[in-house]
Amino acid sequence: MEIKKELKDGITVIYLSGNLLGENANGPVLDYLKLQLEAGHKKVLFNLTDLKFINSTGLGMLMTAIARVRNAGGEMYLCNVPEIMTKILKMMKIDSTFPIAATEQEAVAQLN
Repeated sequence: MEIKKELKDGITVIYLSGNLLGENANGPVLDYLKLQLEAGHKKVLFNLTDLKFINSTGLGMLMTAIARVRNAGGEMYLCNVPEIMTKILKMMKIDSTFPIAATEQEAVAQLN
């Protein structure tokens, strides 16, 4: 699992690549998210272009992230969601939990 982070036009963009499988990846993502929220950056975008696989622990991390963002009065989007993850979200009946944009540009427009 690889994580890249960037602040773009006031939006915290987190790029996840590889396999989102366990707590080793979740901790750094949630820690970074907490710092960004505390700094007042309440617009968050997870770009999943290079995500290959996600398991229940990874889904749990995304659920925790959206809860934290919403509790802070913010907004969170997912973009470039791989087909396999879209299927998993629908199968788990949590697809309506996450606002999803097809591209990063579309998500940024929605967040602004």
